[in-house]
Amino acid sequence: MRRKIVVVVAISVVNLIQVIVDTRWQMMFVYLIPIFSILYMFALKYNRHSRKKWKKVLGVSLIIIYVFFSFALPCFLPMYTFPQPTGNHAVGTKILYLQGNRHELMIQVWYPTEAIINQERSPYMVDGPEVTASLSHMLGFPSFTLRHLEVIATHAYMDAPLSPRQSSYPVLLFSHGLGGVRNQNTFQLEELASHGYIVIGFDHPTYAAATVFPDGEVMKNQYPNLPRAGYEELDTHMRTWASNSKFVLDHLEALNQSAPFHNTMDLGRIGMLGHSYGGATAVYMLLHDDRIKVAMNMDGGIFGLDNMPQKLHKPLLLMAADTSLDQEIFYETLASFTDEEVFEQTGQTKAWHKENMKEVFARRERMLKAGANSIILPNTNHISFSDLPMYAPVLLAPNGDPAEVHTAVNQVTLRFFDDHLK
Repeated sequence: MRRKIVVVVAISVVNLIQVIVDTRWQMMFVYLIPIFSILYMFALKYNRHSRKKWKKVLGVSLIIIYVFFSFALPCFLPMYTFPQPTGNHAVGTKILYLQGNRHELMIQVWYPTEAIINQERSPYMVDGPEVTASLSHMLGFPSFTLRHLEVIATHAYMDAPLSPRQSSYPVLLFSHGLGGVRNQNTFQLEELASHGYIVIGFDHPTYAAATVFPDGEVMKNQYPNLPRAGYEELDTHMRTWASNSKFVLDHLEALNQSAPFHNTMDLGRIGMLGHSYGGATAVYMLLHDDRIKVAMNMDGGIFGLDNMPQKLHKPLLLMAADTSLDQEIFYETLASFTDEEVFEQTGQTKAWHKENMKEVFARRERMLKAGANSIILPNTNHISFSDLPMYAPVLLAPNGDPAEVHTAVNQVTLRFFDDHLK
C-alpha cells in the first residue's frame, strides 16, 4: 500500500507541474486522476469495514470522471493541426506595428520562404490570453476556454528570410470580420503564401476581438453588438475600415524597402480578400482605390457604397455559405418567435428584420448584375470561412468537416487570385 502511495504521489507532482505550465486546461481533470487515486487509497485504508462499498463507488466514479474528461473535453476543444500548405514554398511570417496619420495598427505578413531546419514554428495566438479571452467571450465561452490556442503551432516561421526564387510576388490584403483578428484565417493565408503571395493581415482596432500593441496596451472590441445591426448602421462604419485599409496600402512602399522584402512586393498586382464585414471592406476598396485590382468577399454583405455600380471593371468574387443565402431558413426562424420575443432580444420588430434582410439580399443581386462572380459552398455557415470551426468542431461545425471546407475555400481562393494576379 505504501509503495502504491509513493508512486501515485510522484505522478501527482509531475502532473501538478504539467497543470502549472500547460495551457491545455481540457486535460486538467486527467492530470488530477492520481490525486483522486490517493484519496481512494486512503479511503480503502481507513474504512476497512466498508471496503467493498467504497471500492465500488469510488472505482466507478473515477472511471466515469476519467473517461468523460479524457475524451469529451479534448474532443470538444481539440489541439488541432493546421493543414499543411500545398504550395512549393515554406511560409514565413512577421508582425509589425504601423503608426502615423492618426492611425495605429498591428499587421502580420505571411510570405514565401525556404524550408528551415531546426527552427520552431510560430504559435497561433502570439498575443496570448488577451486575444483568446476576447474570442472566447465572443463565442459565448468562459474566458479561459481557448487558452490552448496559444500553444498550437502554425506552419509559419517567425521572421524567416524571404524566398529568393522569384524577383517579385503579388500582394494580398486580408481584412477580418467584426470581432475577429488579423490571423483568424491562418489556414488560408499560409496556403496563399506557400503559393507565392505576400499576404498582409491587419487588426481593425476597437472592432477586432483584441489588439495588443508593442507597449502592452490592449484595445478590445468596443462594438460587440454591431454584427446584429442593420445595413444603415453598418454602412456608417465602413469609412473607418476603409481608412485602415488605405493606411496599410499607403505603407506598402516603405514596407517593401525593409527586410525581409527588399523591393520584392509587386505593387502593381495587389488584391484584397476578407471575411464577413472584412469581405464587405474588400468590395468597398476594390471600387474606391485603384491600387486594388481584384477582390474576394467571403460571406459578407455589401456596405458603405453611396451608389451601386452599374458595371464592374475589375474582378470580384462573392463566396458564400449555402445557409447564409437560404432566405427560407431566415424567415422560418423569425416566424418561430413572437413579436415581443424578437423585440426583447434585438430591440427591433419583425418587420424591421424583414426589410433589413430584403435590402441585404437586394444589394447582393445588384452586385451580381454588375458583373460580380458568385460561388456558394454547400454544408457551410458564416464562420466556415475562418479558423473558428477548428476551435470547437462539435459545436461550431455541425454541418460538415472543417478541414474539407477549408480545402474547398483554399482551392477557390487560389484559382481566383491566380487567374487575375499571376
